[in-house]
Amino acid sequence: MLKKLLKYEFIATGRIFLPLYGALLVVAFIQRLFLNLNFENIENISLGILASSVPMLFSILLVAVFVTSFIMMIQRFYKNLLTSEGYLMFTLPVSVAKLIWSKLIVILVWMILSTVMAVFACCILVLRLSDIASFFTVLGQLFVEITEMGYWGIAIEFIAFMFSMVISMILSIYLSMAIGQLSDKHKLLCSVGAYIGLNIVVNNILFAALVGIAASPLGYGLAQGVLATLTQVQALGVTFAGLIILYVAMSAVYFILTRYILTKKLNLA
Repeated sequence: MLKKLLKYEFIATGRIFLPLYGALLVVAFIQRLFLNLNFENIENISLGILASSVPMLFSILLVAVFVTSFIMMIQRFYKNLLTSEGYLMFTLPVSVAKLIWSKLIVILVWMILSTVMAVFACCILVLRLSDIASFFTVLGQLFVEITEMGYWGIAIEFIAFMFSMVISMILSIYLSMAIGQLSDKHKLLCSVGAYIGLNIVVNNILFAALVGIAASPLGYGLAQGVLATLTQVQALGVTFAGLIILYVAMSAVYFILTRYILTKKLNLA
């Protein structure tokens, strides 16, 4: 059933993202053409206006790609699960956990694709055809250097850290909306308040825990006996590993609380 949820979710959101990606790439190619033909120095007023407006349009589309990802993250979860559409969604023969997973997986995929498309569009503007070979040559050399220096572990940990951080952020927003829907009025406003309050509570807990560990004999002994002997690369790896564990734990708590509220405390009135 999760596959069917993902299928319909991709279809619904693809109607927004795919045309936006297409428009971004088309405008990027047009701007690249204008740069190659040096249209900005042409005396024709119409072409001059067109050449000057395309970069602005490209910037707007570039921002729109990321803003749309954020809006769709909120809109799909809130509209499908916390409004009148929720009466239909929660009658499907599927668990609440799978409903949450479907929203999370789809928006995560679109965020990744949005980043890839934005980078690709920028490369179209910056790189000329003669630069492509040089670009891949430099990229290959970078991979070789990373391999020789043994930084692949750090690179993988960094990617995992970014994923865990983004997932934690998405789930915290889902939890905030789930808390906000408990109110009978002004649910969106309550969701914003819940998000702010949630972040304040979490940050205070993490700060208190960090201070407590650092001030404890165990924390001091660990810092002096273990961390002090690590190289910079090893210390960086330990830091990323600790952050990944932290964000995974936070994501698990956010997910469990969201599932509990949507299962036991759902308020669609």
